[in-house]
Amino acid sequence: MSGSLGAAAARAAALLVGNDITSTGMPVQTASTHIFGPVPSRRLGRSLGLDLVPLKTCSFDCLYCELGRTPEPSAARRAWVPAAVLERELTAWFSRDSVPPCDFVTLSGSGEPTLNRDLPEIVAAVRRRTSLPLALLTNSSLFSDPEVRRAARLVDVVLPSLDAVTPEIFRRINRPAAGIDILDIIAGLEAFRAEFAGEIWLEILFCAGINDGEAEIDRLAAVVRRLGADRVQLNTVARPGAYAVARPVDGAFLARVRPLFGEHGEIVAPFCGLGVVTGPISDRAAIIVDVLRRRPCTATDLRNITGMPAAELIKLLELLADDGIVVGRSHGGEIFFEATGGGYRVADRSAGTDNL
Repeated sequence: MSGSLGAAAARAAALLVGNDITSTGMPVQTASTHIFGPVPSRRLGRSLGLDLVPLKTCSFDCLYCELGRTPEPSAARRAWVPAAVLERELTAWFSRDSVPPCDFVTLSGSGEPTLNRDLPEIVAAVRRRTSLPLALLTNSSLFSDPEVRRAARLVDVVLPSLDAVTPEIFRRINRPAAGIDILDIIAGLEAFRAEFAGEIWLEILFCAGINDGEAEIDRLAAVVRRLGADRVQLNTVARPGAYAVARPVDGAFLARVRPLFGEHGEIVAPFCGLGVVTGPISDRAAIIVDVLRRRPCTATDLRNITGMPAAELIKLLELLADDGIVVGRSHGGEIFFEATGGGYRVADRSAGTDNL
């Protein structure tokens, strides 16, 4: 797009959002860099996310990860985002005149949150700022570590993942860092169930042709029975994944296997609540770009997040796309929007199976 057209789009966007778009076409950003949302979550409702690690700091390189590939999977723990930094941001966020309604504060974000060794101090900081329930999204990779389990016990709901129990299939779908063993993960989850009084919502994400064979499903079901999860949430690829080989199973498959996981088995349903965010449209524009830096979303997802009328939202997305701030791409018959900056690697997703 030419510079003159880009400037025209920026001026139009400024008019649309009350002159709160900068001269470069970028929305005004909030002061927080580690708090995002609230975003509509299929599992947690309206979730206020806390990003505890830099982008793609993770112990896995999952085929289906919506954030792209992990350049160097690692299990090394450090204070990636210090608790003091997050507490300052939380204080500012919860001190605003208008705080959007939230169902959970969620420790999640751009990688594996248990890699942040300040996790206990971060939980304490959240507790000082809000009485909202606290959830931890984790890939379970470090639950063999008693220190990680002690930190995880401090939250209200833990949402661990377990996509495979056979070592070969585990390595294929989750592509773990060296030294991470699925049998250790399972033992860690069993130990955590015995130690944790809160709720465990276990997620199994199925990829067609990888972990959806009958033998693996039977093994998964047997292990799940030992783990005593309060919910067993069956899911599949819903957004563009890191590798093209990550393809969704269909609804009929999920409905067929759900009974194998007992009375607590459930199929993750789409979030359908509107009006998560209120306030100036400029705030919603900033949130859109912030969310798209962390995960691809459809226009419907973004409407659920912002509460914007559909026509207004599409116009804003068009203007942001014209200035190269977001890009749309097709996946599974839908258009997903992605931020072009912030380390998001669109090119990583365009390749084939890459010898997987």
